[in-house]
Amino acid sequence: MGSPNGSWERPVPSSGFEVVAGTSASKPTSILIVEDEALVASYIEEVLAESGFRVAGVAASGPEALSLAEETQPRLALVDIRLTGPIDGIELACVLRQKFGIPAIFLSGLADDETTRRAAIAEPLGFLPKPFRPSQVFNAIERALSQAGS
Repeated sequence: MGSPNGSWERPVPSSGFEVVAGTSASKPTSILIVEDEALVASYIEEVLAESGFRVAGVAASGPEALSLAEETQPRLALVDIRLTGPIDGIELACVLRQKFGIPAIFLSGLADDETTRRAAIAEPLGFLPKPFRPSQVFNAIERALSQAGS
């Protein structure tokens, strides 16, 4: 597995599964990746797969993400704050939450005060500053799923 930031760390094996309410069956947690840097998106996709999560899709723009969200109904979205195109990651996360009930974890290489303040309006369940390690992605997802379930 490769890392865009050059550091390697294997994610802690996880079930990546959640119990579906009202059944005894479990299914992999579905996560949408919204990242316009192909190398970073591929890295995240690999980390999620190795951690037992199901990738609902990978989108490079807001409109593409909205289409995938409607089609796949993921449990969570990992969203880059600075997306190219008509809407940025913050606006996208607001729409994902309001229209589909999908919470987001933000990804960003820039964590200035203004961006952080603006991001708060989307009520994210986490924030991962780039570059990040697999264990940070895994831990952020576990915390977000725990928050979303309560």
